[in-house]
Amino acid sequence: MSGDSHNKGSSLFGLVDFSPRIAFVLVILTLTVAVMGYHIYRDSGARQVEGIGQEALRIFSAARSGRSEGAPPVGPEEIEGRVKEWVGVKVALPRDEKLFSYKFVVREKIGKRTAAAIHIAFAGEPYLLMVMRHEALRGEEAPSPLFYRSSFLSWEKDGMSFVFWERDGVQYLLVSDVDLTHTFDLVRQHFT
Repeated sequence: MSGDSHNKGSSLFGLVDFSPRIAFVLVILTLTVAVMGYHIYRDSGARQVEGIGQEALRIFSAARSGRSEGAPPVGPEEIEGRVKEWVGVKVALPRDEKLFSYKFVVREKIGKRTAAAIHIAFAGEPYLLMVMRHEALRGEEAPSPLFYRSSFLSWEKDGMSFVFWERDGVQYLLVSDVDLTHTFDLVRQHFT
């Protein structure tokens, strides 16, 4: 019987003998590990977006150093075709020729992902629009892990403005040296 003093043996992991203290500690430890895992998973999206932002800043800076001087503008239809070919997603770019001028588009690698880097002039100011396919999580389509319950991520760093958003399985990042409010308004009014 369980009350006998001579029969105090214990089985593997205490499955036969039950100790409320040990059970309570195991439950607390399990919950702690689960909460920490959730926070690590959630914060990994912010690190991923920051890495994309650093690569986009490098691409934007290289283009500003005179790479596109004198190049004729490219039509939005041609850029959309190249994005479809390189990234495998369909995008619709704004068609207002008075406000937008599409300078050129190049294929870039960000980590293991292929991205289209579209160099745009809006009202005479240079912008870089990065277009990437939403990468599947563990080989299966899932809701975006990059940010939780948020439509946009926007930030400023070293005088540069960044606006990140997702729509229809496509991830976009707009980079500029224009004020963040102007960059965000451009995204809100013309790209969403």
